[in-house]
Formats: sequence, structure tokens, C-alpha cells
Amino acid sequence: MTSSDLPDKGKPPGFDLRKADASYKAFPSFSEWASKCVVDTRRWERYSESLEYLRRSSPSLLPRALEIVKRAAGFDTGAIEGLYETDRGFTLTVATEVAYWEAKVEEKGPKVRALFESQLKAYDLVLDLATQNVPIAEAWIRKLHEEICGSQDTYEVWTEIGPQVQPLPKGEYKHLPNHVRKADGSIHSYASVDMTPPEMYRFCEELRSDAFLAAHPILQASYSHYGFVVVHPFADGNGRVARALASVFTYRSQSVPLLVLVDNRKEYYSSLEAADGGDFQPFVDFILERALDAVRLAELSLRAATAPRLENGLTALKQLYLTKGGYTQQQVDEVGDSFFNLFLQELNRKGQEASVAGVVGFGCNTHGGFQNPAKEGYRPPVTRAARALVITFRSEQPLHTSVSRSFQLEVPKDCGDDDDLVIRGLNSNELLEARIAELMPAPTAALQMRLTIWIDKILGDAVDELSRMAASLLKSQG
Repeated sequence: MTSSDLPDKGKPPGFDLRKADASYKAFPSFSEWASKCVVDTRRWERYSESLEYLRRSSPSLLPRALEIVKRAAGFDTGAIEGLYETDRGFTLTVATEVAYWEAKVEEKGPKVRALFESQLKAYDLVLDLATQNVPIAEAWIRKLHEEICGSQDTYEVWTEIGPQVQPLPKGEYKHLPNHVRKADGSIHSYASVDMTPPEMYRFCEELRSDAFLAAHPILQASYSHYGFVVVHPFADGNGRVARALASVFTYRSQSVPLLVLVDNRKEYYSSLEAADGGDFQPFVDFILERALDAVRLAELSLRAATAPRLENGLTALKQLYLTKGGYTQQQVDEVGDSFFNLFLQELNRKGQEASVAGVVGFGCNTHGGFQNPAKEGYRPPVTRAARALVITFRSEQPLHTSVSRSFQLEVPKDCGDDDDLVIRGLNSNELLEARIAELMPAPTAALQMRLTIWIDKILGDAVDELSRMAASLLKSQG
């Protein structure tokens, strides 16, 4: 099994090293690989054409779209190897939030940021080679390893005396065997230390062959990845190098790296294991899907870049909900609510004081009904139930009659510091006005005085009318 789920450090050996070296199964020739695989070119061409159209129509936006794909691929390539953890949301933030990704990565510690930056530099190196369209050489692969492991100074390896942390030889082929014991107890062999140089020479010869250079980019990417991990030429970092190496061919074809995410890990490993068994097609299909993921992500990023920015739209929309004084409509309604409650409490207190047992009674009822505001530029509360009330004075038997007064709260639609909130008497169209500054953060003493005097007037007028109506009733009965 060549899958990179098996750490390069391996498991406790406990096996015959010479037998493990001899069990190495060499990677196939490209001709054998291509003869057993097919590529769904219809899907590849359909998505490629769509991206190419957007690339031509929005060339200035292309770099940002491609940068999103590179950051996603570059971050998850380290997470696949277990160097750090990520999830979909974190990777999305790292990929798309240009202004914030550095801070987000920094949250995981300086080591993670350093690893990520090394991986990004490696993908830049891959892009540079891809645009030159020159054959891949061993020296370049060693340089790629040196770049991608630039911030990794050590690795853990099992020796005859147990696990040891040793300096990582960057850009150098392995000095110690890196065979691994699998979960079932069997041994998976990579190329021995002695076999690594000739196998890497053969590998690069295959990548320079006419058949390989003329092949579909998905066959090129899948073969280069698989052949490389079969050899496992470096002490550590082979999975990261393999994914970057495969990206040379997706970059050349569509300007995007191979996008293998942490969520793809299970399928990734199983398709590699199938290839170890001689069935190459699942891995070719896997690479196709991951390349299409990259193409579609770049395409959608381009489409999104041509649309208005969500943040800008939200900012503009939020501005519509702010008044000229900088208040939200909810804040205006809340201040109006406190104003109305102050009125209601004082009205109840004064009304109850005016009640005389056996002579006059007082009632106060709130409701949600609302009449159109009398003044232009005013509205009822919208974030709370409309605030309206009816007060009633009634004379007791035998002179039973009653007088009612109705009131409602009205607030300015575009409230500034000098605008008034209004409690309007619907019977007389009298107003009690209070500036928002008189109510925030608490009602001023001057407002409280005006409120009390206004309520005294309201109640005085109502009781006076009730007295006149009772007198008229007594006269009619007499």
C-alpha cells in the first residue's frame, strides 16, 4: 500500500530488512498505466471550456480565483499528513478570506503558519515549472522537497533501538529505509535506500517519454503521483511532494493545482491501495474528480468575483436601516417604548388617584390598533407591537356615564438627535413630544415634569367633561 496515510516514519520494524527491501514492487511503466486506464474526457472538456470562457472574459479577476484554489490545496496537503488539523470551515476561511487568513492560521501556532507558507512556496515553484513547460528532472523534484519541507527540521523514524527524532534531510533521498508495517501486520515495502536513485532516474525517464508528454493531463497527474509514492524517495514529506508534483500537469492544462482535501482522505487511500493491487482506474478517477474540483472552484470563484460583494451589499442595506442620527430602527422603537411606558405608568398613577369610591372610576387599556400618523415622516413602531391606549373615566350610578381618551405612540422614520418622538391624543390631536436625546440613556427631569403636567391637563379635561355630562344627565332625570 503506497497511500500517504502511512506516516513516512513507519511502525516498529520487527521485520527482516533484507526481505522487506526485496519485496519492493516497482511502479509500472507509463505505457502499462495508460493501457489500463481511461479518462472521462467529456466532463473534463465541459468544465475546462467553462473555465476558459471566464478566463478570457475576466482576466483581471483570474489571479484571485486561482489563489483561492492554491491556498485550499496548500493548506490541506499538510493536514492530510497529520501535520495539523483542519475542517471545511477553517480551510474555506484560509482559502477565501484574503485579509484574514494569516490571522486564522496564526491561531494554530507559528509552526503551522510556517508549514503552510512553505507549502504555498512549493506550489509557486510548481506553477513556475508548469509555465516553462520543460521536462521534470530529479534535481527539480529534490528542490520541490526542499521547498515544501522548508520549515520542517526533524522527523520521527523507527530504528533498531526504537523511535528517534532525527534531522530531516531536505532535498536529499532517504538515508534510512522507510518501509512500514500496515494495520493488518503485513509489511509494505518502498524502494530500498540503494534502489532509490535508479528508480527515481527511471521515474523521470518515464515522465520525459513521448507517450507521457502526449498523454491527457489526468493520466499524467495520476501516473506521476502514483509512481512517486511507490518509490517514496524521501525520509518524510512524500505525500506532500506527490500532490505538488501531480499539480504540475493540472497547472499546465487549467492553471489550477490538484485539490485533494482532508475530506477526500478515505477515498484517496482506498484508490491508492487499489492501484497497488494492479487496478489503476480508481486512482485515475479520483485524480480526475480532484482536478475537476479545482477547476470548478476556480470557475465559481471567478463568477463570484464579477458579482457585487456580499459585504458591500450588507453594508449598504444596513445603512438603509440607520436613521440620520445613526440609530437603528430597533433602537428608535425601544426608546419610543420606554417613552410610552413612562406615559402609561404616570397616567395610571394619576388616574387611580383621581378615582373616588362611589363617584368616579378610572380604567386604562393598551391595544395594538393604530391610526395613520398626523405628521408626515412619522410611523408606528415596527419592531414592537404598535403602542396605543384608551383611558376611560366613568361616573357611578345613578348618574352613569363615561368619557374616553385615546393615545398612540408615533416615531420619526429618519430619526435625528433633534427629532421628537410623539405621544398623540387622538381625540384632541394634542401632542407630547420628546427628543430622543431626552430619553437616552434615561428620561430627563425636564421631560418628566412636562409629562406630569400634560397628564394633569388630560385628566382634568376628561373629568371636567364627565362632570358636565353627569350634570346634564341629572337634569334630564329631574
